[in-house]
Amino acid sequence: MRVIFNGLFRQVADELNRTAGDLAAAQQQVSSGRRITKPSDDPSGASSAVTDHAVLGTLDAYTKTADTATSRLAVVDTTLSDMVNKLAAAQTAAASARGSSAGQSQRDAAAATLRGITDALVSDFNAQFHGAYLFSGSLATTAPYVAGAGGVISIYQGNATTMSVDLGQGRPLQTAFVGSGIAQGSDPTDIFTVLANLMTAVTAGDAVGIGLGMAGLDRAADRATLAQTQVGTNLNALDDARARLSARRLDVGAQLSKTEDANMASAITQMSQADTAYRAALGAFSKVGSVSLMDYLK
Repeated sequence: MRVIFNGLFRQVADELNRTAGDLAAAQQQVSSGRRITKPSDDPSGASSAVTDHAVLGTLDAYTKTADTATSRLAVVDTTLSDMVNKLAAAQTAAASARGSSAGQSQRDAAAATLRGITDALVSDFNAQFHGAYLFSGSLATTAPYVAGAGGVISIYQGNATTMSVDLGQGRPLQTAFVGSGIAQGSDPTDIFTVLANLMTAVTAGDAVGIGLGMAGLDRAADRATLAQTQVGTNLNALDDARARLSARRLDVGAQLSKTEDANMASAITQMSQADTAYRAALGAFSKVGSVSLMDYLK
């Protein structure tokens, strides 16, 4: 009897431990809403979940990059619009001083307007985003143009290396620009030299010089407009990229949820069944435990 009792006791105790474990696992699923809380719950599913979490991390990083790039390009776009407007205002000022009807005071006023426009354009080319210059190529801490003594503007201080971001599409999106490409391009002199010469021509009433200066302004405006078109294209591409990343994230998130999350209806049913089994095992254990010493000694 002793051997039989010991075997029965161990069997009932093992069953009680098993049902208690099943009940705890079911309760954990219901309370956390997760089917997998540790790798041993489902090794294959846990491995898949690790991969999905890594993909989500990459997608979130790309999305953050896209958001930052959009904000950055929005500043570039606004700045280029201001450049185009300033160049148009310079055209108007130069035209007002052209012809024999313009007196010296009118020409001096036009020259003063051109001086103010020059200063404003220097400010535009030195635009920054979070402390980084936008038109210095990859030299983000270097101002592309510097105003010196007497209003003389320096040559381009940046470099010819553009900066781009990768959003996993295999096509980089430019977010920083080479200021000299807009200010000068293929012209022999940059826009600041053009404006300085134009001011001299306006003050002197030099019609030929004014004409050359206005032609230089036209070319600079074309370059700024071309750069703005590129910015618009990149902003559209960023919108598309964010939509793609969002859709991909939803897909991966749904896949991860299917792997990790508990089916609540099923989990509640399992918890109810585990509770019933545990109570039955507990009842069986109590009956075995109530065997008297005399029963044990028989």
